[in-house]
Amino acid sequence: MQGCLQRTMIQTKRILTTRLNDRGLTLVELLAVIVIIGILAAIAVPSVMKVIHDMRDKSFVANAWNMKEAADFYIKEATTSGNGASEQITYKELVDNGYMSSFNDPDTDEEIPPSDDSYVTINNNETVAVCMKGEKRNLCTNEGENEAIQYKDLRVSLIVSNKN
Repeated sequence: MQGCLQRTMIQTKRILTTRLNDRGLTLVELLAVIVIIGILAAIAVPSVMKVIHDMRDKSFVANAWNMKEAADFYIKEATTSGNGASEQITYKELVDNGYMSSFNDPDTDEEIPPSDDSYVTINNNETVAVCMKGEKRNLCTNEGENEAIQYKDLRVSLIVSNKN
């Protein structure tokens, strides 16, 4: 019995050694691995791209909220100094006066230069609406009209492409 067990173990060892050392993987096995990797990539890539797009949209809206928050500080300082705030505070004013830093366009990852194109609308020393323009898209068009959007209504679905 013990001799039979020894022969079986020796044969098993030979089969495994031969399979691993001499034969390698067949073409069919390699193709199966490549097909599986392709299927996984086909599933993963669109999902990752959607996540990236969604994060860019959320970043665009967050930049508009940052402008609103910076304008709130600007208004408080203007009010306490007795000057009051104008009806519109531009992105350029907020950056130039140190209330916020310039930020990057989420679509191009390049800095949006401070300008008068993006602004916050003021009414009775309170922020009411925000208009933010990036290189490719903007958050300034409400129902087809080019106007600031009330900050309470800011959301990703209001981002529109710039007309070229």
